[in-house]
Amino acid sequence: MNTDNRDDHRSLENELRAALAHRAEQVRPSDRWEEIAMTTAKAPTTTRRWPIVLLAAAAVLAVVAGTWFLRPQATPTVPATPSPTASATDASPSPSASPSATPSGTPSTSETGFGGTVPVYYIAPEALGWPESGLGLRRVWVPAETPDTPVAKAKAALVIALGRPTATEGQIKAWDGVSLSNIVIDSDRITVTLSGAPSTDIADNIAGLAVQQLVWTAQAAVGQGNLPVQLTTTDGASRLWTVDISAPFTRPARAQQYTVLTDLWITEPSYPEGGTAVVPAGRPLKISGEATVFEANVQWQLSDATGRVVDQGFVTASAGAPDRGTFDISVTIPDAGEYVLKAFAVSMKDGAGEVANDSVSLTVR
Repeated sequence: MNTDNRDDHRSLENELRAALAHRAEQVRPSDRWEEIAMTTAKAPTTTRRWPIVLLAAAAVLAVVAGTWFLRPQATPTVPATPSPTASATDASPSPSASPSATPSGTPSTSETGFGGTVPVYYIAPEALGWPESGLGLRRVWVPAETPDTPVAKAKAALVIALGRPTATEGQIKAWDGVSLSNIVIDSDRITVTLSGAPSTDIADNIAGLAVQQLVWTAQAAVGQGNLPVQLTTTDGASRLWTVDISAPFTRPARAQQYTVLTDLWITEPSYPEGGTAVVPAGRPLKISGEATVFEANVQWQLSDATGRVVDQGFVTASAGAPDRGTFDISVTIPDAGEYVLKAFAVSMKDGAGEVANDSVSLTVR
């Protein structure tokens, strides 16, 4: 082979390499589930299916004297690492006897609240501040002056739930026109009787969540586990909006709670709504929570009063979506001041938008 032919081959080889490299850079295989989920509002009776992610792509090209293998990869992510769990002696206490308020298929009696508060569920975005992230139920501890009895707590909690607007744009008041008439707690069920009819016309998925809002609030306030909740009306209606209320409601199994609850909660430390957790400076603090997120990957950021991120990291929940796992974040804050710790999960579509989050306010002294 003469020199001119070798030069021609070398030139062709270089052109092929450049063209293949350019094409490989354009290949970005990804899981589109998060993109689809973000455009679909959550309905409590609808099961979201989590697809199996297939990441396999290969092109075999023989060029001149060799064989090339190209394997386009998904956008790399930082691997999650388990957070060390602080010991009972190291963990900083909450300002009050905060319960481990775990929303489960069979709620524990600790979910009945603490220190003059009642648990109230309300409709909110999956990720606060990201209205496109879907909808679900969140729980807050609301101060309420009420006798320490299950019926009194349930009445106080349900009255607050009925009057609470959604945490979405426009703050829809789903239960406008409806009031609590009575509540009866029997050994086999909780019967909640409502007076009046909803005056707000809402979508089916929001209607389903509004009904579940009362179910979860009643069960949590009564504190007798997953006791069925029968909703009735003084006029004998069998439906609220399009939701059939002829049969009692119970909470779904833990692995199905993503159909009702928002996908990420911080459960400890807990404190009354509008308050803050007071913790000591320079001591390990454990933040606990629950999550239904992709590959169990939970990220977190600690910000100071100016919004500056002063610490951040990753933890792995005990189970990935669609199951609901638990997670612990261990952090030590050396300096006194006001802080916010946010736990969140990002979109698998672009790694930027948040699809689930929750935060806890911390006063460090």
